[in-house]
Amino acid sequence: MTSRDPLGAVEQTATAEEIVATLRHDLRNCFGTIRNAAFFIRRKVAREQAFRDDPRVGQFLDVIDEEAIAASALVDGVIDANASLRRRPVSASARECALTAAACARIAEPGIRVDVDAAEGVVELDPAELALAVRCLVENAAESMTGGGVVTLRGSVVGARYRIEVGDTGTGVPEAEREAITRPFYTTKPGRLGLGLNIAGRVARRYFGTLTLGHGAPSGTLACIELPLAAAPEPPGAGAEERP
Repeated sequence: MTSRDPLGAVEQTATAEEIVATLRHDLRNCFGTIRNAAFFIRRKVAREQAFRDDPRVGQFLDVIDEEAIAASALVDGVIDANASLRRRPVSASARECALTAAACARIAEPGIRVDVDAAEGVVELDPAELALAVRCLVENAAESMTGGGVVTLRGSVVGARYRIEVGDTGTGVPEAEREAITRPFYTTKPGRLGLGLNIAGRVARRYFGTLTLGHGAPSGTLACIELPLAAAPEPPGAGAEERP
């Protein structure tokens, strides 16, 4: 009997979204290169006799430019239209999202446990997406440690924001890899896609938050997601005019 992963569906969606976003970025660069090449060729051949004698040369260069623009717009339009169908923001308990992330974390290394201490705090988002983002950070932290250890998962209210911190006691991120680890598909672990940080960062930004990476204390890495707290609902009758 296999157990069902409660975050499996949202993970598949988030992974597909990261892959498509990366492809969109690469395709837009390709289309831009094609347009630049067509512009360069036009300038080079504009004074040639063949260009003046055969109007099809200019027409085909126009076709290249127009089709590159249309293809780029099509890629953006399809992705943006599909992404809007997956959002289900609600008022959710950030603490419950953290607990779900810890319970669902896939940790293969023996001797590693997750220590959770999260305060209550209400945020406006899709709770499954936040739980997935935190799980990605927990799994990354666990993978950085060998021979056992503790992943700390902390949640607290800081001003008007909710802060989730995931720390490990690994060796930390080498200076040479600090920029590389934020790239899609970068991983040093066989069998991994290397999208965990990208998924966590995208979820944070989607709900007006941030993801930062820093040094842990006394060692390791500390990943931090901060999100705005949901606005407190007005009490019944608030704002109504008082009767004499």
